[in-house]
Amino acid sequence: MKKAIYVILAIILLAGIGIYFYDASKVLETHKSPDGDYVIIVKRENSFFATTMPGDGGTSIPVEVILKNTNGKVIGTSSSNKNCGVLWFSIEINWDLENHEVWYGRGKTINLKTGEVSC
Repeated sequence: MKKAIYVILAIILLAGIGIYFYDASKVLETHKSPDGDYVIIVKRENSFFATTMPGDGGTSIPVEVILKNTNGKVIGTSSSNKNCGVLWFSIEINWDLENHEVWYGRGKTINLKTGEVSC
């Protein structure tokens, strides 16, 4: 009887871990550039210890911002600069096509040509 309980608990634990990691790479939002040449994808960051503040509806989770061109090629990601992490509630997408930059948060940019991330 104890063995059956341990097996059931192990199955529940493995299913919970599987659901967590399936949900961890979920796309939260996408933004197209005004000229249609680029797209920003905001995904939940893959972190086992990522938690949210109580009562905020899950918006304080760490996210990864990915810049892609129209062919789907990744130009740059926010995770390429560890100092430029961002939380979901602070995402503000502003396209500056004239200067070849996209702003994804206050003081956080990705260069449209080189993919360089700065903050």
